[in-house]
Amino acid sequence: MVLIRKTNDFSKIRDIRIEIFKHLKLSKNDIFDEDDRALDQFLIIHDDKDVGSFRLREISSFYKIERMGIVPFYRSKGFGRLALNEIQMFSKNKGKSKIILDSIYDARNFYAKSGFIQTGEVYFKVGIPHVSMYLEL
Repeated sequence: MVLIRKTNDFSKIRDIRIEIFKHLKLSKNDIFDEDDRALDQFLIIHDDKDVGSFRLREISSFYKIERMGIVPFYRSKGFGRLALNEIQMFSKNKGKSKIILDSIYDARNFYAKSGFIQTGEVYFKVGIPHVSMYLEL
C-alpha cells in the first residue's frame, strides 16, 4: 500500500530529495529552487516510511510532475508506478487532461511503461540528459 500525502514540512522533502538525487552528484542549487516553496510538495509513503517525493506544477489544463524520485532502497519495488497511478487519478479528479514531465534520460523507460510518450529530442538540464514526456488522461 502506498500513500501519497501533500506536505508543508519542507524539511522532510529536503531530506528525502537529497537521498534520492545524491547519486547524481548535483549541487543543492540544482536539487532545490525558488519554486519549492510555491509548488505543492508530496511524499510517497509506505508502512509509515517516506520512500519518495515529487512536486506538482499546475499549468492550465494539466499538471507537470517535477523532482520525482524514489529512495534507492525502495526502487524497483513498484512504488514509483503506484505513485504515478495516484497522480493520474488525482489529475483526472481535478479535471486535468494531461500530465507532463522532464525525465532523466536513463529513467525514460520507467515512465514509458506507465504510458508516458517521449516528445522532442534529448536535452541537457543541470548537466544531465533529459527528455520531455506526456500522458493524455
